[in-house]
Amino acid sequence: MNGGRAEAVAMGGDIRRRHFVAIATGEYEDPAFEPLAVTAEVKALREWLCAEDRGIPPFVPAYPELANNPTRGAVRDALENPPPQRRWRDADAAVVFVTGHGVTQDGVHWTVLQDSESDRLPATALRTADLILWLKDTRIRYLFLILDQCFAGATVREIADFEKDLPATWLVLPSATRDQEAVVGALTGAVTAFLAELRSPEGAQYGGPRVDLLDVAVFLERVQAKLGPGQRLVPLQGSQTSGKHPCLPNPHYRALPTVDVQVQRSDLALPKEDLEGHWEPRSRGVARVEDTGWLFTGRDRLLRELVAVGAGEPGATLVTGGAGSGKSAALAWLVTFSDPVFRARHHDKLAAVPLDLRPVEGAVDVAVLATGKTALDIVAQLATALGVPTPVPSGAAPSVAEWIDAWQQWLAGRTTPVTVVVDALDEADGPATVLTAVLSRLDPGRDRVRLLVGVRSPGGDGTSPDGRPVRGIPLADQAERALSARRIRVDEAPWWDQDDLVAYAARVLTGTEGSPYLSAGPEATESVARALAARARTSFLITRIAAANLARRARVVDPGDASWLTAIDDGVLGVFRADLHAHRPDPEDRLKAIHLLRAVAFARGRGIPWRRIWPAFANAVADEPDRSYGDTDIADLLASPLGGYLTADTADGTTVYRLFHDALGVPLRDRWRDLMAVPPPA
Repeated sequence: MNGGRAEAVAMGGDIRRRHFVAIATGEYEDPAFEPLAVTAEVKALREWLCAEDRGIPPFVPAYPELANNPTRGAVRDALENPPPQRRWRDADAAVVFVTGHGVTQDGVHWTVLQDSESDRLPATALRTADLILWLKDTRIRYLFLILDQCFAGATVREIADFEKDLPATWLVLPSATRDQEAVVGALTGAVTAFLAELRSPEGAQYGGPRVDLLDVAVFLERVQAKLGPGQRLVPLQGSQTSGKHPCLPNPHYRALPTVDVQVQRSDLALPKEDLEGHWEPRSRGVARVEDTGWLFTGRDRLLRELVAVGAGEPGATLVTGGAGSGKSAALAWLVTFSDPVFRARHHDKLAAVPLDLRPVEGAVDVAVLATGKTALDIVAQLATALGVPTPVPSGAAPSVAEWIDAWQQWLAGRTTPVTVVVDALDEADGPATVLTAVLSRLDPGRDRVRLLVGVRSPGGDGTSPDGRPVRGIPLADQAERALSARRIRVDEAPWWDQDDLVAYAARVLTGTEGSPYLSAGPEATESVARALAARARTSFLITRIAAANLARRARVVDPGDASWLTAIDDGVLGVFRADLHAHRPDPEDRLKAIHLLRAVAFARGRGIPWRRIWPAFANAVADEPDRSYGDTDIADLLASPLGGYLTADTADGTTVYRLFHDALGVPLRDRWRDLMAVPPPA
């Protein structure tokens, strides 16, 4: 489900103000304290926290006078008892950075200020524990306090009486433990070194562009790794040590220009991850949200029928077809173009769609991508999205049966039908259970739910057929019976029109930057598109891969040249192999790419996390003692054209990767040696 995103919204979505305060002292009147270079440290943290180009609210510098050798009175005025209008509340978040000399005397840790006297610390320095007490008195919910000072860990003993009451969402980070003398600036230097790593291509493993906040455990681990010998990183007891934190913005994060759909809606509630990672790109006929163009074209009769189903009488409709035949794209069209927010953002494209191909606004109430989800995941997502009251569980959490009972009670109170779309049933975790325990029980009277289900069926697409039969019966056939569903076979008459595939091929050929078909003329482009589509049979997937490969060549190919047509005859395997050889002509480089992609092909659910997991999977897949893959290899793959075979998603608060189409997993898992082999001669 959408645990990672929901967690972030629940954690930080209600933050009203974000503050950054630096208390930095680098100049001292007492010669016992040598000058320190602290300006660069403050600048580095300000650039991290206050950046305005990430798509999330930046922190705002507060009390800038404290960053330049403040007096004790100035610190007190700002943080001990500020004016009411400047006081922090529980809905605020703050990062407080204290840097300079720190000393201990008689068991007390002191923050040394510009006019502090080494023999009169109680009268001239700032007691560090007092600073923490002032911050605690604000009742601020989210706080990251950095004490980049010597012996800062000594504050542990001083706050023993109240540390157990520190908010669980605070992170207090002293640069050295009680008996350690910190290297001045080491903590901030370690933080900035990690941030530099995070911004590098390899840094995507720690969060990636889809994750807005860093995990505390990851942050602490990587900062510790950047500290010098003998420097220990020990958060004060009671600090948050795991999970995402609003005071740790991910500099790698960039908000994508996609539709924000609220989960709690009665007319349409699409989980954002599904919309970004599945519905929207498939409705455009492209692999990833980042890909440009609007390649979906044709299939008018099919789309017109789905629009009618979405506005028609209750009942179940099964949308089936072989891998790559366009069933998901057609369903995605219905889902995405019925969303009011999406329609507003793409009003120009909507205006170009014939009226009879436009779904009614709000036609789809909820859409679920079943990939990797259990029956419990799916029913809970459906019910939660539509505002069904959470049932009182008999155990630790509601069961599938309890959710179904709650759903049916809620459904009985509706006066209008609800439209539900579930795609990729065959890719669910336990599709037979999803079918029997959830989908077949959504509408006992067959009179209140319009249910549209997408499921793969056996087809001549160059991959294995269904692969998940139930008692010897293909899943699509089983679903048709269990749901008493009307079936739309998208790769058969009357729903299939070969000219749609030709048009799609032409759009890919001319929709790629630098393609020779941009200047080849419509006749040459159509000739190649027709030759390609004829060999691809009923597979948009094969057409897309082959056409993209042709679009990256230097010259227009001869439509009768068997040297490129033969690859298409081998289906997904053939066009995938041709692409691999085009981008990785060196056998060693090609094997590396296959091992890395093959590791993803074995992943379950929403995908495989990069950090630690992906390299370990790849090394296990390679099963060669002398071969070892690391983060640089993965970064290189993602930056190459072969990265287009992957789509990024989020799960449990981290970025995960999976193949952009499930059919690619068949050759990677079962016939990877054939991918390595030189393509057969024409």
